[in-house]
Amino acid sequence: MLADRMKIAFEGLRAGEGPLTCGQTNTWQWMRTDVSNPMATLQWKLPLPADTPVADVVEAFAILLGRHESLRTTFHEHDGEMRQRILRSGVLAAEIHQVDASADTELTSRRMIDQLRQKPFDLVKELPVRLAIATVEDKALAAVTVYSHMAVDYGSMAILGREFAELIGAAGSRAVGAARHQPLDQAVEEASPRGRRRTAAALRYWTQHLRQIPQCLMALPPVGHGDGPTSAALRSSSATAALDRIAARTQAGPAAAVLAAFSAVVSVRVGQSRCVFASLSSNRFTSRLRDYVGTLAQDGLVVVDVTGPTFDDLVRRTSAAMLRANRSSIFDVTELVTHAVKINDEQGMDFSRDCVFNNISAHLPSGTGETTNVQLPPLDPPDLRWSPTAGAAEHSTLTWMPAPPFPNRLVLQLIAAQPALVVGLSTGDSRHVPQPEIAGLLRGMEAVLVAAGAGPLRLADVPDLSGLTPVPRDSDWVRVGVSWVQLSEVQTLLREALGTPAYATAEPDGDGHRLTAHLLATDSVRTPRQAHTACMAHLGGRYAVAAPHHYVLHDSAPTDVTDLAAWRSRPVLARGAGRASTEDHR
Repeated sequence: MLADRMKIAFEGLRAGEGPLTCGQTNTWQWMRTDVSNPMATLQWKLPLPADTPVADVVEAFAILLGRHESLRTTFHEHDGEMRQRILRSGVLAAEIHQVDASADTELTSRRMIDQLRQKPFDLVKELPVRLAIATVEDKALAAVTVYSHMAVDYGSMAILGREFAELIGAAGSRAVGAARHQPLDQAVEEASPRGRRRTAAALRYWTQHLRQIPQCLMALPPVGHGDGPTSAALRSSSATAALDRIAARTQAGPAAAVLAAFSAVVSVRVGQSRCVFASLSSNRFTSRLRDYVGTLAQDGLVVVDVTGPTFDDLVRRTSAAMLRANRSSIFDVTELVTHAVKINDEQGMDFSRDCVFNNISAHLPSGTGETTNVQLPPLDPPDLRWSPTAGAAEHSTLTWMPAPPFPNRLVLQLIAAQPALVVGLSTGDSRHVPQPEIAGLLRGMEAVLVAAGAGPLRLADVPDLSGLTPVPRDSDWVRVGVSWVQLSEVQTLLREALGTPAYATAEPDGDGHRLTAHLLATDSVRTPRQAHTACMAHLGGRYAVAAPHHYVLHDSAPTDVTDLAAWRSRPVLARGAGRASTEDHR
């Protein structure tokens, strides 16, 4: 699409420079190595009444630029530290697309978005926002924006969309308004004694749970040959009616009930009573953060223990777990990574973040189920609008969609709770989580919600009710702590990490197993510490695998590396745990 340019002048209340916020630092941590990552650029379709003058769009957006400092921020490195720099005034060049009055608004919007997304943001030289307007003479047919994730999160885009609509409807009284809480202020607050106490408490929460959670929740054997992403959306009005009744009994919101039901069926399927989800928290808990525009969102770690007599108990427990996770979701990501590396080394595991839960329903227009403005990989369908027809109260549908590549085994999204429950479930690895698995989990979750809506439901009844059975596991699978680990994957890890003959065994140890590796010493691997370091360096990105608890290094290897008796007959050069916190025994 060919476009003209229109300059939009803006002026805010102040300029400034300072350190990044926790949210900005968290985003920069993953963006800096891949600015072309699709999630580095976010998009939104602005609400436009019919026959809106282009001049009103321009004036309203100029107000937003002046009002919100994150939209006029550039980012610069100084003495090895990234800093944010706010412009007080400037010009944004918007794209103007002349179209015919009969042009399809949705298709035009998507084409403009695609054009705006063609290249990554230059965060040093460019404002972190782009605007495109489709016009018919002097009227705006559609307006879209794309933003750098360093400037906004999804909560921010919803705020900007709402304020834009208010400004469009307030011709003659548009103003930047009084000073607000901005990212510079947030950075100062986070560095204050009170802010440091909060981030320290969040760090304690994370480190405590990282020592107690499964390495991988969806620890499943491979099925079939597919290995690409796929996505499905369940729409169920009967589940929505059930959510109202569950809420009346438990005083918990729909997100807690949905996640509780999903945890219950996952627990049955994978044989895991502790379910763990990375859940994006908007972190807008206080009154002055409610309308804050900036990238506040960070991961919350939701740990759901699927225990207790009834589903209502599980819903209440899930609601409390979500609250604790949200309260512990503003943290210094650099400090957390430092602690996580130490915990990984001690445990010989790397938390895989394989399951994600996102409640994006709060960012949609209330009560519509409309998802036009939500562009959340991996669930990015062209249209998820749906209105139940009269007499179809019990009807539900499951719709399959393609999905772009992404690293997680499962992403559960609560897209809407009204007028029908709309839940998305996606996988980035259909070899281990094929379509029948996704369909079974969604339908099982729906069955649990509908049954719980009829009255209190015993958790013991979930297996029969959901129709799900535990994943069959042969002798290749063992429990290591609270995690399922596949021994063949441990053997692969040893082979690829050490480059020398090696063999791992699993011996009963309490309720789980203890892994021991026998290996041939080499010039580069002569101590347990060197062996463990090599294994940990190759552990990232693997599921259902752990480094051994104990390493035994020999001066020779048997012809059959799986012959444990032969390994034990070889002279031992060194043995030990290989952890930084322990001394190797020679």
